[in-house]
Amino acid sequence: MSDYNFNGNISNLLKEKHPLVYSLAETVHEMIFILDSMRRIVFFNKRFAEFAENYHLDTTAGLRPGHIFRCTQVHDGETVCGTTPFCCYCGAYKAITSAASGEERVEECRIKSQNGAAFDLKVSTSKIDIEGSPHMLFCVVDISSEKRKQALEKIFFHDINNLAGGLTLISDLLEGYVYIEDWNSISETVPLLSSAMSNLNNEIKSSYMLALAEKDELDVCVASVDVTGMLTSVAKFLKETTLDREIDFKVQPECENLIIYTDQNILNRVVTNMTKNAAEASKDYSSVTLSCRTEGEKAYIYVHNETVMDEEVKASIFQRSFSTKGAGRGLGTYSMRLLTERYLKGSINFTSTDCCGTVFFIEIPLSLSDR
Repeated sequence: MSDYNFNGNISNLLKEKHPLVYSLAETVHEMIFILDSMRRIVFFNKRFAEFAENYHLDTTAGLRPGHIFRCTQVHDGETVCGTTPFCCYCGAYKAITSAASGEERVEECRIKSQNGAAFDLKVSTSKIDIEGSPHMLFCVVDISSEKRKQALEKIFFHDINNLAGGLTLISDLLEGYVYIEDWNSISETVPLLSSAMSNLNNEIKSSYMLALAEKDELDVCVASVDVTGMLTSVAKFLKETTLDREIDFKVQPECENLIIYTDQNILNRVVTNMTKNAAEASKDYSSVTLSCRTEGEKAYIYVHNETVMDEEVKASIFQRSFSTKGAGRGLGTYSMRLLTERYLKGSINFTSTDCCGTVFFIEIPLSLSDR
């Protein structure tokens, strides 16, 4: 069977000896692959060929699944799919290794591609025999739209509903205070109302911006941006809208007065999400610190918190449907990367260590108009 591994003869073999199998593979809507015992792809159907063309994926025979989907975990060209520290959390890897031992398995798999695409896939595997050699049938369904819909619904029907409920409670309190003319309580409650309204408005704008960004319909407006002032405003906004948390938001005193030319609304959304995620990951009475600097023609913005992420979270950051806050969430870090890379022409990354906590940072050009 070694002659069939890399030259496409598996297709000819199926056509000649198993025409019904070949016809089914080329007719179904699923992406069908056949993997050899080394997890290398020796056959894929036309459904994947069409999918690959749309997303600029690699269709070279003999590669492993992570390579053809251009998974960011194997981006250097030398790392082998299935051997990285993050692969043990990958649904596709779990399904494939189960099939190798004869167990049929269905898993969900999130892949962040090097070209910026984010895939949510449902994969199923089973062990098959071809001409006396063990192979695996690897079936893939793209469920990205379904996952995106679930995530958006979770935001609108859960988060926003909670905010609306909070507004109702606050308005009821105010009504009661007005009735008894308790002016001190009214003056204390009005800031809560303002905070809840700001939070609701912020969530709606964030969801709308992401929806436009995913459809590539988000307009970019380049203008002068006072980054230091923006960081101060973000810290102040989140301090005022997280009244139930004791988080110390601060901007590093040595943060230079930095002026760049970019889209202020998009940059503000990315930094707000970075800071909000840092706050949500933090314990009460801990701090979230914002800072910035320049190097050459680049600006760098950092958001630090004291919490350390575990390995599974590190492996799944920036993927659309992954969240530490429950199923159906996970738009935060995904939107940060989408907006930064596609619209600000920069990059975003993070470090998370026991000694230093977690730092998310973005790198963007000092002038977007030059790009």
